[in-house]
Amino acid sequence: MSIFTQLALPTTLQDLLRAREEALRLIADARRLTEMASSVLEPFGRYLLPRGAQLPEDEPDVRHELDSGLWRRAFDLTGFKQLMDAQAVSEFEKGLSPKPPAFTEENIRATFIDLRLKASDMFRRGIFNVFRYLSDDYRTNASEPFRIGRKVVMSGMVSSSFKRGLCIWYDRAADQLNDIDRVFLTLDKQPFQPRALESSMNAAFEGLEVFENAYYRARAFKNGNLHLEFKRLDLLEKVNEQIAEFYADGALPDGRNA
Repeated sequence: MSIFTQLALPTTLQDLLRAREEALRLIADARRLTEMASSVLEPFGRYLLPRGAQLPEDEPDVRHELDSGLWRRAFDLTGFKQLMDAQAVSEFEKGLSPKPPAFTEENIRATFIDLRLKASDMFRRGIFNVFRYLSDDYRTNASEPFRIGRKVVMSGMVSSSFKRGLCIWYDRAADQLNDIDRVFLTLDKQPFQPRALESSMNAAFEGLEVFENAYYRARAFKNGNLHLEFKRLDLLEKVNEQIAEFYADGALPDGRNA
């Protein structure tokens, strides 16, 4: 039997489970009390119960919304979110709508056992998805089919700021930059704060059009390009090692197996 099948739930998740049950009990009590109030008023006329005292959502919808929020919180607490690229996060969010799995101990255990077994593969696939568009050489370089250099030019990343200067495009560009930072910080065993790099770059680009921290040096251009340099060559080598392993597992050079 795998050690992962005996996964002990962290105290924080046990607390979430207890909070869920207590919250659902209290919500059910509130619904019953509201129905009792309606019954008290009904002999004197219909629709006397104030609208503000009524619960607008039925019980299943309330439970689904609660479970969606608890799953998101559970992923944050366990740290698995840091291993997930934008594609994996999107798939996770789609799994919560319109009806998420019940947030129960059985489902939590099954979900996180599966994630722990797949964590390294998921992270490696995420690295490939993040960096596959940063180099054109991998399509023709047979000896090193895909390798990221120290400096890359990222197009369509920069726009004019509504304040002043330049900024990172919010949508796809911001997601890509967010994923790059997630990968480097995870490989460096550091905590990752979503959108922190984007926010720091935007603050710098308001005036200087240049940004630098311990991991990156970046320059924004009015033509939409972002010139990004990776300062930590040890982490860049780890990125390239992960990509090489991804290819060794059978990924095609054009990424069709991603």
